[in-house]
Order: sequence, then C-alpha cells, then structure tokens
Amino acid sequence: MTQPVEHVLAALPRGNSLDDRSWERRHRLLLWLLVAHVPALLVAGWLVGHSPHHLLDVAPLAILACAGIWLPRRGLRTGAVTLGLVMSAAAFVHLTGGAVEAHFHYFVVFGLIGLYQDWRPYLLAVCYVVVSHGLLERLYPGGIYSDPRALENPWRWAMIHGGFLLAASVGQLVLWRIVERQRSEARQYYTALYEGEHALVEQMRQAQQLKDELIAIVGHEFRTPLTSIVGYAQTLTARMEDMDRRAVKASATAITREAKRLTRLVANLLAASEEATGDVDHVTDLAGVSDAVIGDLDELAPALARRVNVSVPAGHHVAMRPEAVHQVVFNLLDNAVKFSDQATEVGLTSRRDEQMVVLEVTNVGPEIDEADRGRIFEAFVQADSSDTRRYGGLGLGLHIVRKVVEAHGGRVGLFGEGPLVIFRTWLPAAQVSPQLVAPASSA
Repeated sequence: MTQPVEHVLAALPRGNSLDDRSWERRHRLLLWLLVAHVPALLVAGWLVGHSPHHLLDVAPLAILACAGIWLPRRGLRTGAVTLGLVMSAAAFVHLTGGAVEAHFHYFVVFGLIGLYQDWRPYLLAVCYVVVSHGLLERLYPGGIYSDPRALENPWRWAMIHGGFLLAASVGQLVLWRIVERQRSEARQYYTALYEGEHALVEQMRQAQQLKDELIAIVGHEFRTPLTSIVGYAQTLTARMEDMDRRAVKASATAITREAKRLTRLVANLLAASEEATGDVDHVTDLAGVSDAVIGDLDELAPALARRVNVSVPAGHHVAMRPEAVHQVVFNLLDNAVKFSDQATEVGLTSRRDEQMVVLEVTNVGPEIDEADRGRIFEAFVQADSSDTRRYGGLGLGLHIVRKVVEAHGGRVGLFGEGPLVIFRTWLPAAQVSPQLVAPASSA
C-alpha cells in the first residue's frame, strides 16, 4: 500500500471510536428502522398495485435484518444493516417506477448510516448504488430512472447518482473526523486534569502525613532533653541546700548538656528550612573544626566520642565558614556514632584531591539497602523508618550536610558495601597563610 493511501486511510474516521454500549444503541435503532421497512414496502407495493413478485425486493431485507442480529462480529453486523437500508431505498425507488422524489430516500438512508461514524459502511453503500443503478436499469428498464435520457446511458446516470452520494459521504466523514479529533483532545485534557488533580491530592496527603510525622518526631525528640532539663532543675530547686558541690555541678552540667542538645535540634530544623548559601571567601582549618566537634561530642556523649578515631592532617584548609564546616563534620560524625555497632570505631579522615579536600567518615553498622541509598539524604528520612525509630533523631543531619556542601560547590556520597559505611564529602580547598585561617567554631 502506497504512503498517500495510508495517510488517507489514517485520516478517515472509524467506528472503533465508539464504545460497545454506544454502538449497540445506534445499531439497534438502525436495525429497527430496517425491520420497519419490510411491512412499509409491502403496504406501499399493495397501494400502488404492484404485482406480488415485488416480494422478492423485500425478502433480502428480512434476511439482512436477521444477519444484523446474529452475525458474530461488530463490523459484519454493521455491514448487513447498512446494505439492508440501502436496498430498502432501492426497493422504494423500484416500487415508484423510478420517481425522482423517491431517490431522496437514499440521502435519508445515508444520513442514518452516519450514526455508525465509520467510512466503511459509506463505501459499501456508494458501491451498491453505482452497481444497482447501472445493472438494474438493464434488467428492469424504467424501474430506476423515470427520465428517458437515463435509459440511453444508465451507467453514466449511475455514476452521477453515486457521485452525489459520495460527496454527501465526504461531508459526513470530514465532520466525523473533526468530532473525533475534538473528542480525543477533550479526553486527553480531562485525563491530564484528572491525573493532575489526583497527583495534587496525593501530594497534599503526603504533605499532611509528613507534617504529622514531623510533629510526632519533633515532639518525641524535644521531650527527652526537656524532661532532663526540667527534672534536674526541679532537683536543684528542691534540694540544692542539701546537695554537695559535686552534685550541684553534675546537675548543672546535665542541664547545660541537654540544653545544647535541644539547641542543636532547633538549629538543624532551621538549617533544613532555610536556603543554604555558599561563602568561599572564608578559610577554615579542618583539623581545628574536627577537634572542636570531638569536644562537643564528648560533652554530649563521652562514651561515643571516645570511639572516634580522627586522622585529619594539619594544613587542610577549606573555603567555607567555620560554622558551615562544623555543621558538616558534626552531623556526619553524629550519624556515624549513632548507627555504628557497639565496640567498633568511627573513622574521620581527610586528604587532598586536586582542588578539593576529601573528608571521609566511616563506621561499621547495619547494611543500608540499595533503595534507601537514593533517599538517605532527603529530609526526615532514616534508613530505619519503622515506627519505633530506635535510633532517634530528626533525620535531618545528612540532608543538611548535602545542602551545605552543595551550596559551596562540593558534593557528598554514600559508599561502602555490607556493614562498612563510608560517607565521602568533597569540600572546596583553600591555600592561604596560617594567620588568615579562621579559628575553629563549636557552633
């Protein structure tokens, strides 16, 4: 099949666009119209005094009506009813002796066939008209045309009749194609609208779920230090006169420790909500910050801090604010010591890599699934996402690390296999004289 013919066929409307229910309703209507033609033509033949042999014109209509009911395929049933309706128009013309007015019945039939919204019934109908008008005129002179000129050249008149009906068919086909295209565009629009609404509802549901989880997590994480602060404060208030200096100092130290823990939780929440900005005009000594972080960890959890093995050479300077470097190192170490197995060490090392300083934090702990590796840097996400959240925390540390590092032109990734977990961070390196290096911050 040539390409132009394929384009023409692709442009033609097909009844396949109708769903089975719509097609069945239309087919039933046309079938009943075909059945109604049988008695109508019998009565018309009797009224005009036609001989009984005109029953031969009506019998095929009944057969085609039965075929329109019992044939197994939708296309065959459509063709049977279409042929029956066109033959009923031909029978009506024959009964009237080829009266011009009777030929308008064809246009009525062609309009009814349009309910199928298919080009194939039209093609069948036009072919039948051309063949029947040319052939029957030879068999029954005067049974198709009342004009004497048609008797001289019946095939030419058959082509003229078929041409007019073909023109009417083309008009219907163009209209159907426009309707089908508009219906398809409307279906796509409403489908996209529904999918967009469904996606929005799903996003709202997830946002509500995230908010509920956040409230629950924050409430749980805040309750622990607040309970300790209130408890030690109440102890000091009620028993300070009876307590020795060492006990008072221990209570005050505990209050300070829990207050710092609470402060860090608030700082992480603020850091996660704010837009991270990179400032490469500052220079910070990575070794000094690492020592300050170990000091903070020792104050918050002495046992955990003693398990950290630091190997950060002097002279590794990064182009970042001390507060930003402290956030990165503290959150990486806090995550490592939290998830590491007991009696194992956490490693903190650094090395130069061209224009970057590579900071690595390693620990041995639960294996991280492949599915969790892609989302572990998202906000409020932990590899352990069960309700018990036995490791605690807000799930913001690694998210903040990525925000801060990427804002300064670096990157962070999760490496290692099995129980060995390696967080490798690339920080922008800086080459400056020692007197310009910013002091380490314990923020």
